[in-house]
Parts: sequence; structure tokens; C-alpha cells
Amino acid sequence: MTPFLARHRWWLTRTLVLPLHIAVFASVAFFLVRLVPGDPVMARVDASGGFTQEDYARAAEQMGLSGSVWEQFGRFWSELITFDLGTSPVTGRPVWEEVMTRLPSTIELVTLGLLGSVVLALVLALITVSTRSPRLHAVLRGYGKLAGSVPDFAVAILGLVLFFVVLQVIPAPLGRVDPRMALPDVTGFPLLDSVITGRWDVLEAMVARYVLPLSVLVLVHTPSLWRQLSLGLSEQVTAAPTLFKVASGATRLSVYLSVLRRASASSVVMLGAMFGGLIGGVVVIEELFGFGGVGQFAITSVEQLDFVGLQGFLVVVAGLCLLVFFLVDLVNMILDPRRRPGVRMDG
Repeated sequence: MTPFLARHRWWLTRTLVLPLHIAVFASVAFFLVRLVPGDPVMARVDASGGFTQEDYARAAEQMGLSGSVWEQFGRFWSELITFDLGTSPVTGRPVWEEVMTRLPSTIELVTLGLLGSVVLALVLALITVSTRSPRLHAVLRGYGKLAGSVPDFAVAILGLVLFFVVLQVIPAPLGRVDPRMALPDVTGFPLLDSVITGRWDVLEAMVARYVLPLSVLVLVHTPSLWRQLSLGLSEQVTAAPTLFKVASGATRLSVYLSVLRRASASSVVMLGAMFGGLIGGVVVIEELFGFGGVGQFAITSVEQLDFVGLQGFLVVVAGLCLLVFFLVDLVNMILDPRRRPGVRMDG
């Protein structure tokens, strides 16, 4: 093995096995979808006037469900290697288009929510580590226990009742903008597209409708990050590298950044896991506020027995989550010196 490969084997190996992991998850998704009870062909065939076996076979072939399971599996992979996820028999559109028209808006909502959680977790962790007020710590612990035990949809419902029904300070939860407005479509990310196209009226309308759902995500998901980060900070504040930097006369900012860098590795892993979970889990929030993200397509596919649409959704989301976990590994390689290429830890 050449010195370059030996030095960079850690991340090169992960890069090479990423397509293999996606292939495994895609195969699992194919068979998992077929465990959904019901006959998707019968759901599409009009049985009111009677139908023949030929009608059933013709419908199954149009939906890609003809032949044995292994024949279907072979067709699935022959299409997947060309990035073809098939055509939804419910909507009549390619599944890739169906997913990608909804996925960016969901990613935007989840990303903004997690960024807010990161900022709040950093603030709370620094307060926890730098202050010794028992009363303040008790208040923060109470928030952590309460927010960590209440599901986000329950907080969202309470928020809608309080701020929309009672106080009437937020717009009606009927979508990202007023129904009379048209969302610009450039990248698929609604907030970004409104900035790119200079539609400041649309941006203002969306910000007003994003405040509550984003606040819910931040309030509910911050405690997990905060507790993890606080634990890391508590360990690193008195660690040998920190004491060495203090003794060597490093600036306070340099010491703080060093402690934060070494303490955040486990929090980055948790953040990646939270992102993957929220891509599918935020569907209830999107339904409550009428956002209609990618989760709505998955629910509709289950209700309508759309096997093609459901397996396409699972493949795309699994690939996205694996890519996020790969990026988490790379970020941790940068944050933790022990993970960097060429570094050996003896003993």
C-alpha cells in the first residue's frame, strides 16, 4: 500500500463503501415495501364492472409488478442503476420528480430547525459550564426534562391553539404562503428561491409561517444536543490539552474554541442522527401547518398502495441519510485530531 493510501485509508474506505451501503438499503426497501398488506394491482383495477385475468395482468405489467418477486427485483435494479425510480401509478409522474419536488422544502425546514437547536444548545451548554447558580441550573434541568419528554406535534398543537386561535398573532396554518401567492421555483428550497428571485413579499409571508414550526423543532430537539454538549464540555474543560493551553498563556478565545472543538464530536454524531430521523419524522409538523413535504408523499403512497412511489421514497431518504452520516464522519475527522489521516494512537 502506498503512503498516500495508508494515510488516507480511513476516509477513502468510507467513500468507496458508501454506494454499497446505499445498494443494501435499496434492496431492503424493495422487499420491505412488499410486506405492506393489500394488493396494489386490485387497488388500481376498476372492479365495479368486472375484470378479467388479462385486465389484471395488464395492470400489473404497467405498474412493474408482473412476474415473480425476483423478476421484479431485477427490473427494479436495472432501472435504479440508471437513476430511474419508476413511475407512480397513482400520480402518473416519475417518482424521482415526485420526491424531489417535495424533498428540498422538507430539508430546508429540518436544517433551519437543527441550526436553531445547535445555536441554543451552545448557549445553554456555555451557561451550564460557566455558571454555578443552583437556581439557574434547576430551571435549565426542568426545561431539559420537559422539552425532552413532550413530542414535537403536541407542542405544535399547543402553539397553534395559543398563538393562532387565542392570540391570533400568526397566519392560518394553510401552507408556506398565502394560497393566492405562487411560490417561486428555482432550486426547490422555498426560502432560498424567494431570495434569488427577489420576491420579498413571498419571503415575508413564509417567515411569518415558519416562526412557530421552527420554534417547536428548536424547543423540542435542543435538550438532547445540549446535554450531550454539556457532558463533553465538562470533560474537556479540565482535560490535559486545556490545562496546557492555559498554562502556555493562550488567549481565552483560543482556549474556548479548543475546548468546544474537542467536546463537539459526539454532538455532531447526534446531530446527524437527528437529521436522518427528522426527514421522515417531521411529516406531522408539515401536515399540521399545511406544508406538504416529502413525508406526505410517503403517507399517500402507503394509503394508496403505491409500491413504486414508496420504495422510491425509501431509497432517496436512505441515500440522503447515509450521505449525511458520511459527512458526519468527515467533520469528526476534522474536529478530533485522533481521527485524522496518518495519526496513530499508541497505548
